[in-house]
Amino acid sequence: MTEYTEISTVSKGLFVFIPGLPPRSLTTRAPWKTLVDRLRADLEPNWRVEVFEHELTATSREDLDDVVRRLAAQMRDWTGELSTDVEPPDGIIIAGHSFGGILARAAYLLDATAPDATNTDRDEHPWTGLLKRIVLLGSPNSGYRTDARKTPLRWRLAYALATPFFDFTFEKVMAGGYWITDLRLRWLEAFRSASDRPRVIQILGTSDPLVTHADVIDQKFMPRTKVYEIPNADHRGLIEVDAAPDPDRRYRQLKDAILGRPDETFDDELIRKSGPTAFILHGIRASALGTWVEDLGADFAAASGHADDEETLVINPDTGYFSALEFALPGTRRRKVHEFLRLYGEAYATRDPEQFVFAGHSNGTYMMAQSLDRVPAMRFKRIYLAGTVLPRRYEWQRVFENEQIGHRGEAGWQAGEVRIDRATRDVPVGILCSWLRGLGSADVGTAGVDGFENISGRAIDQHRRVPGGHGAALKSPEQLREIAGYLAQDSVAVDRASRRASSAPTTAAASSSSAPATATATAGMTPAAAPGAAPGAERSGPGWGERLFNGASRFVGLRPVAWILLLGLGALAATGLVKLGRAKGAKVAVGTGAAAGIGFWALLRSI
Repeated sequence: MTEYTEISTVSKGLFVFIPGLPPRSLTTRAPWKTLVDRLRADLEPNWRVEVFEHELTATSREDLDDVVRRLAAQMRDWTGELSTDVEPPDGIIIAGHSFGGILARAAYLLDATAPDATNTDRDEHPWTGLLKRIVLLGSPNSGYRTDARKTPLRWRLAYALATPFFDFTFEKVMAGGYWITDLRLRWLEAFRSASDRPRVIQILGTSDPLVTHADVIDQKFMPRTKVYEIPNADHRGLIEVDAAPDPDRRYRQLKDAILGRPDETFDDELIRKSGPTAFILHGIRASALGTWVEDLGADFAAASGHADDEETLVINPDTGYFSALEFALPGTRRRKVHEFLRLYGEAYATRDPEQFVFAGHSNGTYMMAQSLDRVPAMRFKRIYLAGTVLPRRYEWQRVFENEQIGHRGEAGWQAGEVRIDRATRDVPVGILCSWLRGLGSADVGTAGVDGFENISGRAIDQHRRVPGGHGAALKSPEQLREIAGYLAQDSVAVDRASRRASSAPTTAAASSSSAPATATATAGMTPAAAPGAAPGAERSGPGWGERLFNGASRFVGLRPVAWILLLGLGALAATGLVKLGRAKGAKVAVGTGAAAGIGFWALLRSI
């Protein structure tokens, strides 16, 4: 047998193959069978060849973390960690095709030593130290793209129709999915923080439309990696040796790539770009508040003051028009998060995540919070929220404890800061979100009006109250420049008085408490509520309009009231349709339809 680079000194090896998702027809021979059989014949007797068959399909609903734990436990068993009747190997190669490569990465990270301070309470399992090569055959680092050519129709239909209601395998490993994004971030962090990781080999087919070089861009920013291209191989043909025009030649190409050639070299590792990176997310309509996103991005770039060798990047995706009705549906509002996560993952691969900051308005704050909740490896140095639609009891304490707000510096982990600007008459937050919460949507709420609870001891500043509606905090150039300055600072000291004001109850009654502050007054804020109010100044109490608004907000959020309102709206709509059907005359029909259309349009444009 040819002497291969990574395994030439292995006398007792273990080769593990993990298939991808199965073909549609279960009666056909598995496309990987011939490849594995030929490798077994060439590697024995010095190597033992095993196959881990996960038995998942694209629409399986099994928890992927359970599958990963099952694979990791199987690796421990195959390497003699669980029983004495198995001779431990002195070298291991794991190869996974497509989805199988994703499982291979996850199992390795589960049992390997965690980078930095993550999960330091566990020890590394011995098999991860024996791993020579992780071979990924047509396996995307960032997940699968639904817009990729040749994406199976059943995958697209499952995502389009069912994933808002069910967590299918395909959604979890789709580009921008919660599970695959968290894996991607941990994978990049693990290989950047340690020098003793196994070599990672990516094998691509030049005719594979499902997984391309764009889907494995992470390899370029990781050490000890190599990308091989197999000519004229598509996604399935990459491992289906028998289907190749010259099966023997295809096998030799795959074998050399999997086992490693004697003259194998590393690909050049690209260095991540340094410099501040700001993620700015608008609400459900980019045009609702003019050009505040672009203006804030320009102000942030101007305020960053980075070094000559650094580059400021502003990421402000346009997630398109998003109606209030769509926001009211849990499935549709959660799906918007995937595009944000995809962009975050790309930035994490190519830039320094210790300099990430976030600013969001309305639904943008929801997307950020959902991401932090579902992607534990995600983090920001500093966060700014305006018109937030989050619940008052959002678990900021857990987010801080998970070290998702802050950055790692020379002195270790340094906790970051969160700033929330609240509006006094924010109808979409105070009325719509209160109503949705009364209907059972626990992931939205009225924090944009009432503030967050249970934030004592955290660097969270929410004592600013801006007179006006949903976008009041973002309307003036002076306000945007002040926000940009907050995001761009290396360190922001939240004074103790602000922290006390932030942690105090923030109902209308509590808003009359005193709140000394230290910063410069911000345009558009009432003098008593602005951070620049004179020390000892008393905050003026709410007027009758604000009191009435707060009372209406609490009223529509009561569960019985919320459901009565919903049923009442449904009954009115049904009655209107019946009467419209019975109406005689074109004028009545046209008039009723126009009135209904205008009312519906007004609802959709309310945020």
